[in-house]
Amino acid sequence: MKRPLITGPRILLALLLLAVAAAVTFALHKPPVAVEIAEVSKGPLTVTVDDLGETRVRDLFVVSAPVTGRLLRVPLKPGTAVTPRATVLARIQPMQPAPLDARAYAQAQAEVRSLDDRLAADREKISELRAELAFAERDFARTSDLSSRGFISKASLDRARSARDRGRAAVAEAVRSAEATAHNLEAARAALLSSTSASNGEAPVNVTSPVAGYILQVPQESERTVAAGTPLVEIGDPKKLEIVADLLSSDAVRVKPGAAVLIEDWGGERALNGRVRLVEPYGFTKVSALGVEEQRVNVVIDFIEPFDAIQRLGHGYRATVRIVTWSAPNILKVPISALFRSGGEWSVFTVDSEGRARLKKVMVGHMNDSSAEVLGGLSAGEKVLLHPSDKVRDGIKVAQRT
Repeated sequence: MKRPLITGPRILLALLLLAVAAAVTFALHKPPVAVEIAEVSKGPLTVTVDDLGETRVRDLFVVSAPVTGRLLRVPLKPGTAVTPRATVLARIQPMQPAPLDARAYAQAQAEVRSLDDRLAADREKISELRAELAFAERDFARTSDLSSRGFISKASLDRARSARDRGRAAVAEAVRSAEATAHNLEAARAALLSSTSASNGEAPVNVTSPVAGYILQVPQESERTVAAGTPLVEIGDPKKLEIVADLLSSDAVRVKPGAAVLIEDWGGERALNGRVRLVEPYGFTKVSALGVEEQRVNVVIDFIEPFDAIQRLGHGYRATVRIVTWSAPNILKVPISALFRSGGEWSVFTVDSEGRARLKKVMVGHMNDSSAEVLGGLSAGEKVLLHPSDKVRDGIKVAQRT
């Protein structure tokens, strides 16, 4: 009996069936997706507002130049202790008047002579008016006597009284005019004072410390000319430090006075404790590093540490402040890296008993950088996937990444 021949089409069909069978077998035995797994647990949760803060002396005094003049070199250095009204912080030689050129000096001399002559004329005028006033007063006395005996009319008495009153007013006006001329003469003579005659023998002005403390900064150390009001020395007590952080106004409204603060990244071995003393009621605009205008609010924080713990800090040091806005000692929480948005709601992938990923909707409350409060959808001990990738789907086999 003849055996059937295996032709080419039959071989191709057999190979195709084998390939399909191999693909189905591979699909049914696909290896699980490697993932990171964590557990939903109970424990403390703290929510904070974090930002950079800057230390400052609570009572900072800026001593300024009281007069315009030549500042002599300041010998004191930052860190020097000062005593109120005893320690001399700076010495200022008052400014000498600028000398006049020949033309200005001649004009000033002419002005002095003119005012001198005007003052003499005013005084002569006063003498003349006083003589007229004396005559008017005598005439009024005679007229009043005659009017009382009925020899002259009342109109004549009124004219005499008017002449006397005008004489008094004229004398008073002349006296005021002479006084004004005398003041102008003094000013004109002051303009003639030369720089040498005005300043010879004038001692420097000593600027003393108004309070006890330490010198923090000397902005003007070298000898130079300063105007009145120029800052010379900054004084404060480094033992009385506070820290201020300018928070976004949206974060500042969540902060309350008395809130606990953790101060980190200041250079020490451990974090420092603080407490919010004041949330300033006035905000200000600040431009960020990206050029965006932000509304900021200063939050003032007190250290609640002994001085030994903060003695290495000084005025103008920077640190990270974490201000507590909410905390709970024992709540159900899930790692925040397990959460993602699905259909507008928070969701997670859990791992069932067969090692398959299951999509679950969850309700969350307070969050910080690492964990979120679970209000519903999960229970303690459930396993969740961290950072689920696009390879993870509901029902897919997963395994812990090694």
